[in-house]
Amino acid sequence: MKEKANRLLGRFLKWRIKHLSDKRFLAILSIIIGGVVGVVASLLKFLINFIEEGVREGILADYKNFVYFIFPMVGIALVILFIKYFAAGRLTQGVPFVLYSIGKRKGFIKTIHTYGHVIASSLTVGFGGSVGLEGPSIVTGSALGSGISQIFHLNPKRKILLLGCGAAAAISALFNSPIAAVIFVLEIILVELKVAFMIPLLFASATSFIVSWIVSGQTPIFDKVVLSKLEISHIPFYLILGAFTGLLSLYFNRVSARLHTRFIKYKDQPWKKFWIAGGLLSVLLILFPTLYGEGYYTLRQLLNGNDVGILDGTVYSLIPNFDEVADESWLLIIFLLGTIFLKVYATAFTKLAGGNGGIFAPAMFIGGITGFVLARILNMLGMGIPENNFTLVGMSGVAAGLMHAPLTAIFLIAEVTGGYELYIPLMIVVGISFGISYKYNKHSYFTKRLARDGDLVAHDKDHSVLREIDVIKVIEKDLVCVKDTETIQGLVDAISKSNRNIFPVLNNQNELKGVILLDDVRHLIFKPEKYNIPLNHIMHPPPAIIKHDESLDSVMALFDSTQAWNLPVEKEGKYYGFLSKSKIFSAYRKHLAKNDEDVF
Repeated sequence: MKEKANRLLGRFLKWRIKHLSDKRFLAILSIIIGGVVGVVASLLKFLINFIEEGVREGILADYKNFVYFIFPMVGIALVILFIKYFAAGRLTQGVPFVLYSIGKRKGFIKTIHTYGHVIASSLTVGFGGSVGLEGPSIVTGSALGSGISQIFHLNPKRKILLLGCGAAAAISALFNSPIAAVIFVLEIILVELKVAFMIPLLFASATSFIVSWIVSGQTPIFDKVVLSKLEISHIPFYLILGAFTGLLSLYFNRVSARLHTRFIKYKDQPWKKFWIAGGLLSVLLILFPTLYGEGYYTLRQLLNGNDVGILDGTVYSLIPNFDEVADESWLLIIFLLGTIFLKVYATAFTKLAGGNGGIFAPAMFIGGITGFVLARILNMLGMGIPENNFTLVGMSGVAAGLMHAPLTAIFLIAEVTGGYELYIPLMIVVGISFGISYKYNKHSYFTKRLARDGDLVAHDKDHSVLREIDVIKVIEKDLVCVKDTETIQGLVDAISKSNRNIFPVLNNQNELKGVILLDDVRHLIFKPEKYNIPLNHIMHPPPAIIKHDESLDSVMALFDSTQAWNLPVEKEGKYYGFLSKSKIFSAYRKHLAKNDEDVF
């Protein structure tokens, strides 16, 4: 059966080469990816709704919601079991994994990621884990794009482009935001803005949007939100909101990193992590039930003017005269401030316990609550601030600061809400938030750990190109070598046979003992009386030695640190050849030109 499938594929590929240009074929594949991801995203939405309805309207309704804090741990436990028995014990999460796959694996993603995250994230979020669906969806879409490119044996550049198409399709279907999806991929995934990338990305995003609309309907996350027109008097307060959201994005980033570091010691003890992090998550949910789930439910309540309703059915509703107490705005503000600062802990504990999810929704949640709280405080002071506007604009602020994706944040909120009149406030808040975040964190939440580990290749074009060039192909082996037992007489003989000015000095075991430059002996080669001077008296050690399997980006770092133009290469302790900057620069230029031709 497999052989028959391979024969059919071979015939198709031959037909494709004759009848379809590369551009048309990539366009067709992008549409196919968009369609497949649209169906998968619809399935994910169905699973989430199915589980949430079973939990909220079934079990929780019978117990008046008082046991909701237990269910995230149930979902996470199911995820751990699924990963252990059905995903080979590993299911790498999030956008950083996609970036790592681009930079280190040339766009290759294992098949398990095409469906594993759909199941794991459905269980996590459906049971109330305090994370979002965006990260798992992006990995799923990227894996589908990578898998389709592998079937048709595309080169790495085209594989990465189709991986990006899968990511764009996932965001488009999940948020019903085709424009923001394309911008997200260009800002975060592919980084380089090329006209050649646009056509497949647009096709994939639009197709996914249409398919998702047909399969599951167009259900906006925030529907029928009443917005107010921008007033000049409100602009100073948007400036303040931008500063707050920028600082909160820094807070989120640093707290997440600190918690991750503290739990590293439990890396090989998944169940111990589950009980510790899951237990802490449950405590937070008891105290702050607004941390339950993605947070969109709470935001919808606030946007619909039902701010007191966010505590209905929780332990707080047991308080005597709950409605009167909850209606006190200052108590609500204190409660929401606690929610803002503890959401990052709830998200981190969900992920550390073993849950599967992303940080996009938590970032929007924190920003939205921040915007609402600021507007409510100003209104208590008699300012007449539109709370819905500030809530929506605040969502974009934290998202932009955390992800370092300002355009994505602007267009996403505008598309999700239909609030295109918010563009000016969005630009103000996003610009300030991103500026503050970037000043203190050069790397986003997605790239910080990759940069620390030296794996952030995709976001550095020079390093990306250098890593794709094979070191072996640029090593020069035409240098004439001399033995360390010889004298200048032997060197003069070597000079007559060489057109180079570098002479490696080797011992009998072919190990590099030193280097002699023509300039070192130029004043001696015309003095025969000096020919008996041993070479080991005039040779000198090279400033650095390169291993034959080193990547060219690390090689260039050695060139920069030593200020050398040529460096020797060793293989298993033996002399192997030389590398020169000029040869590397030549290979770099050729590879760069070839990359531009090979994409689309």
